[in-house]
Amino acid sequence: RGTLEERQERLRDLQHELTQVGQELDGLLRQQAEKRSRLGVLEQLQESHEGYSAGAVAALRQSRMVIGSLADRIRVPDRFVVAIENALGHNLQLVLTEKPESAQAILADLNASKQGRASVAALEIHCPDSQQLDFGGALAPEATQQPAPPPSLPPLPAEYHALSVVEADPAVEKLLRGLLGRTFIVPDLATATASIQNGHAGCDFVTFAGDLLNRYGVYTGGYLNGNGNGKAPSSILGRKNQIAELQAQLARLQEQIAEVSRRKGALQSEQTGLQATLDQARTELREQEVAIATHEGEYRALQSSQRVLHQKIDTVVYEIQSLAAQEQEGLQKRAGLASQAEALEARERELQAQAAGLTSRLEELRQQRDTAQAALTEAKVGLATEEQLCASYARQRAPLEQRLRELGQVIYQRRNEIAIFLQRREQAEAEIQESVRQVQRLGLEREQVSTRTAELVAEKEAQDLDISTREETLREQRNRLIGLQQQRGSLEVELAQKNMAVQNLRERIQQKYQVNLDDVRSECITITYAEEGPAKVQTLTPEEMAAAGASTDWNGVADQVAALQKRLDEMGPVNLVAIEEYEETEQRYQFLSKQHDDLAQAKTQLIEIINRINTQTREMFTTTFNQIRENFRAMFTEVFGGGRADLMLVDEQDVLESGIEIMARPPGKQLQSISLLSGGEQTMTAVALLFSIYQVKPSPFCVLDELDAPLDESNINRFVHILQRFLVHSQFIIITHNKRTIGMADVLYGITMQEHGVSKIVSVKFHKAAEGAADRSAGTLASAEAEEETPQRPGADAEIVMAK
Repeated sequence: RGTLEERQERLRDLQHELTQVGQELDGLLRQQAEKRSRLGVLEQLQESHEGYSAGAVAALRQSRMVIGSLADRIRVPDRFVVAIENALGHNLQLVLTEKPESAQAILADLNASKQGRASVAALEIHCPDSQQLDFGGALAPEATQQPAPPPSLPPLPAEYHALSVVEADPAVEKLLRGLLGRTFIVPDLATATASIQNGHAGCDFVTFAGDLLNRYGVYTGGYLNGNGNGKAPSSILGRKNQIAELQAQLARLQEQIAEVSRRKGALQSEQTGLQATLDQARTELREQEVAIATHEGEYRALQSSQRVLHQKIDTVVYEIQSLAAQEQEGLQKRAGLASQAEALEARERELQAQAAGLTSRLEELRQQRDTAQAALTEAKVGLATEEQLCASYARQRAPLEQRLRELGQVIYQRRNEIAIFLQRREQAEAEIQESVRQVQRLGLEREQVSTRTAELVAEKEAQDLDISTREETLREQRNRLIGLQQQRGSLEVELAQKNMAVQNLRERIQQKYQVNLDDVRSECITITYAEEGPAKVQTLTPEEMAAAGASTDWNGVADQVAALQKRLDEMGPVNLVAIEEYEETEQRYQFLSKQHDDLAQAKTQLIEIINRINTQTREMFTTTFNQIRENFRAMFTEVFGGGRADLMLVDEQDVLESGIEIMARPPGKQLQSISLLSGGEQTMTAVALLFSIYQVKPSPFCVLDELDAPLDESNINRFVHILQRFLVHSQFIIITHNKRTIGMADVLYGITMQEHGVSKIVSVKFHKAAEGAADRSAGTLASAEAEEETPQRPGADAEIVMAK
């Protein structure tokens, strides 16, 4: 037993270690799943060439002569991603090919298919501008076409040369020297300006934040729409670095998972071996205990059999007497319950009759209430009609008086018309007076109807209260009746069982002992049981029992009968296979115990996981809700030019099941629910909420179906202004009929029916134009194609494609 306890203690320690290792493995697997998910998204963006122009994507996907893009052949550290991307500009999307003929064929295919424009570089062409500055500011020996700067100029540090931070394939090194050979990275534009003024006028400079100063003295910079860190999915070079970093992290996580899995396997192996030895020790211990218990049971059975046999007849006599007394008591209880049930049934019939009368009275009152409500509704409708007529006549009075003053100037020419208009005025005044009298009369009738309605409502409430009270009383009495009926049924069943038991006992005694209980005389027997030896039996007459003040302890008799019967059953025939059956039962018990423990442990783990998920979900929801709430407050104020709005949880105690109430107060209005606002105000509130959610988690695509339909001109301008702020985060597909919204689109799709019954799709694609041209021509629209930087004529900006 001591060895068994030691092994059990070690088994519990192993179980605890396995739990810890499992939790650690689960954490690593969650991290691995998160990083794999993020890696999948980035690889999908990279495969779909996210951030490339439409023409470059079409060339990379369709042409077999393309060997990749320039971004695929270079790699830049994270620190310099923004600088290199802005230094290369649209050249980062250069499509690479081997021969000049291939480049010309690619451009011809793009022009024929009308899929956009792209820049193609043929690697066999020797770039004439492939001059390269050394890291000290002088030209490299291989580039001798440009004179070197004067020796007195301060050299530029080598670590800031653009080529020094770019890792490139040998095939594109010559191309990179032409693109970045005269480009340097500086901390800020002030340093770049000082370098150009100090003699480096033939160089281009780019800052870490992406601002540019080219060799011609042109500054380029500004806000980078939140992507200045190079970590946004639209950053081509930053995305490559993130993919490489995630792949390295996944490799390290895979090694950690393998190590933890090996530890877990070793612990499980040790647990299995220890469990096997523990089961073997338990089996040996059970064998010894079974042998001892077998011998002790045989000895005790032989001792008890002798005592039990002498007491059997006396016990049967007591059982018969007990059952006879119980039978008499049951008959008496049955008669009492039957009379009580009859009285309750009569009472129930009376209450049902009263309930039927009250129900009919309630229906009559409900019909009267409906009739009064219908009359009240008709009176309200008539009153509203008369009030509208009165207001209409009041509005007509002022124009008539003005017309009379005008007619006074031409009285000689329009005497007949004046008479007619005077007659109309008198008739209108008469109608106004009649309408006023009708309004007063209808007001009096409305007050009378309201008074009568209030009286009927009060009477109905009193009768409803009376009915509820009586129904509650009737319900209680019915419940009592049902309980009594159930009690009567159980007593009848119990009586039948007792009668059957008495009859069975009589038959058993007759068959086993050949004794007819009807022939046995009535007497009282006192039996005193001892721990050892036979019981002491004393026979008394009923008179002696009454004189001694003794009575029958039926509970004790029942307990003794049950104990003796159990001992009789235990003394059954000898089972020679009891040991084998015990071993099988013990094995089955151990198996079921183990399964029970596993299920209990699994239940505990599931409850812990559910609680952890609920906790994390509640925290995530609360954090996101607070962020959206703050964004909504600021966005609402910006959209409406003032006012105040808020998001409220209906049940703050249970945020996962709580509803959300939107409160909005536009400028000049009281704080109220969004359901009380006008259609345009509701739409602008919805726009504010939509983009507040977008600020927390932008979506790649957004479809807006006639969202601007109920908006007026000023609200359309605000909607378009807000929408332009989010174009850098998402692509918007807008279904609209508003010209202002159409005016900000990059691509338009429309349905036209040039022939009856035949629909065609018309698509219009707009290219980016310069700011000055956009100001001069309202029909010129702007898109996000970065390669189009030169001004174009408005007529050349739209490319129309007809599709069936």
